[in-house]
Amino acid sequence: MTDKFVTISYWNVTKNIYYSLLFILPMLFLYEVMCWIQYFDKSAKIRNGADVLIRHLIMGIGNNSELIYGLILLIIIFGVMFFNRGVVKNGQLKFTFLLLMIAESILWCIGFVILMSVSEKLLLSIMERNIIPEQFYLAIGAGIWEELLFRVGAIGLSLSFLTKVIGYSGFYSAFIAILLSALIFSLFHYLGPFGDNFAYKSFYLRTLAGIFLGSLYLFRGFGITVYTHIFYDMAIISIPVLLTTA
Repeated sequence: MTDKFVTISYWNVTKNIYYSLLFILPMLFLYEVMCWIQYFDKSAKIRNGADVLIRHLIMGIGNNSELIYGLILLIIIFGVMFFNRGVVKNGQLKFTFLLLMIAESILWCIGFVILMSVSEKLLLSIMERNIIPEQFYLAIGAGIWEELLFRVGAIGLSLSFLTKVIGYSGFYSAFIAILLSALIFSLFHYLGPFGDNFAYKSFYLRTLAGIFLGSLYLFRGFGITVYTHIFYDMAIISIPVLLTTA
């Protein structure tokens, strides 16, 4: 029995869900800590809409729904890590790769800002408020939960249905899945009491953003897409502040 030679390539292994989870865990922890700091003495909390939607799906479980929600997250995280433990066994887990993923996300963010600058006003994927710490907190939530819901969830389910049930080719299925998830992603921002007023221009631009993020998800994976989304929202929050203080 011979050992299998494994080529460790940054572009291949960092797309793995194991790397993605390790990459986003600090942001997930920061999101929950910032939520606690922001609202620990308040009866109501403001969370990202996608986070709220996922939580509401579990709220029907009963009085311990928050605990069950946390346990489900832990089970999923540890389950994914267990079934992808070959990344560690094969020596493919490298700390330098995680740092490179941050740098890569910043580069994608710059491209994202340039793409979205075709608008007279760069759009946030979060509701606009004047509280900067809360804005950053919501930006982190948008990056994590919207990518989980609209890219991992919507694109994943659409791809499975189009390829396995209908029998479309991989490329055609990916094209439809990206477009469908982008449309749902855009419409989502007009729902609920905190949703924006519908406008065709903002709908088009958010759809364009969804196409960019969906394409990036299929090309570079969940982790890179999450950080790109977070960095984009943080950049749009910071730019007006920097311009007014300059």
